[in-house]
Amino acid sequence: MYCPSCERLMEDDAKYCGHCGMFLNKRSELLVHLATNFSWVWRRSWAGFASGFIGWIIVFVIMRIVGENINPIVKDLFGGMICGVFLGTVSGIIEESAYKAFLGGILGTLGGALGGVLNLPLKDIFQSSDFLSSLTIFATWAIGGTFIGATSGIIERNKKKIFAGVLFGLIGGGIGGFLGSVFYGSILIQFNPQGWLIKRLVEGASGGLVGAVLWFFIGIIEKLYIFHRREDPKLEKKVCASCGKQNQLKFWYCVSCGHPLPTAAPRQKMVLTPYRGMERVVNSFVFLSWLFGVTGVITIPVIFFVFLIQDVILAFIIAILLILSTYLLVVFFRFLADILTTLMRPPSLETKTGN
Repeated sequence: MYCPSCERLMEDDAKYCGHCGMFLNKRSELLVHLATNFSWVWRRSWAGFASGFIGWIIVFVIMRIVGENINPIVKDLFGGMICGVFLGTVSGIIEESAYKAFLGGILGTLGGALGGVLNLPLKDIFQSSDFLSSLTIFATWAIGGTFIGATSGIIERNKKKIFAGVLFGLIGGGIGGFLGSVFYGSILIQFNPQGWLIKRLVEGASGGLVGAVLWFFIGIIEKLYIFHRREDPKLEKKVCASCGKQNQLKFWYCVSCGHPLPTAAPRQKMVLTPYRGMERVVNSFVFLSWLFGVTGVITIPVIFFVFLIQDVILAFIIAILLILSTYLLVVFFRFLADILTTLMRPPSLETKTGN
């Protein structure tokens, strides 16, 4: 058993942690599961905030470059697509999965586009008061959230899990959109921020709030239902119920047919390092590397076509500079992650047994 207080591995028959003195029983096992679930949801919520923060800033900046001549419907469509693709790639970025990032990005783009198209008609309906106008954003991102929430269920190949993801995505997207809209409007009214940087930070924070709330709800349903695996303490190997293929204990999906593996091995049987704090820092650097990579893939083509309308040579110069900047940021954060990874070593037999 792992101590829920200090995360040291103790013998199965230990009643107290030999390192910190924490009691070890069924209640402490419950604390371990609660901490694990909280960590899952917390990481996704903060990743949603980071993606929303960057996505909203980029949309506002591009809209100001394009100017006010653009058709309002096209403007909302374009903004919804950009913000949607950023929020949709969150799970893939966290898990370093190009497949999940691509699937989530496509669904986020579709949901953001549909929500953006409906934004203007809904705004006309709810324009009687500031509170009702916030319902426009609620509906817009409730639509976007339904598409993004479906991603995990599609990966699991389960209709019930798709529906659960859609439901929680709808709720999270709607509440997040509403809170983000209220936050942005309140800041403008109460403080009237001045200066380019301050305005971008406020815009980014409003988008970050949308992403954080959306992925808070999606993270909850992912952990408790969609990606839930029954833990089997006696599990020695994972055999796919669909094709009979044996898989490693750490795998979630069959390597032969891709079918979800319903059981999970306990943490005691997984290969873990004693450098838990350093692992979290490494994961943060890897996340930033992926985030900047995805940001470049999304924004560079958009910015290129925006400037292409005005000046061909300038468009190519800006695109090249952005490609180089994105590449350097991706390599830099990956470099930091690799340096810390080399400092970590697998635990020795003495570390595992506590002798």
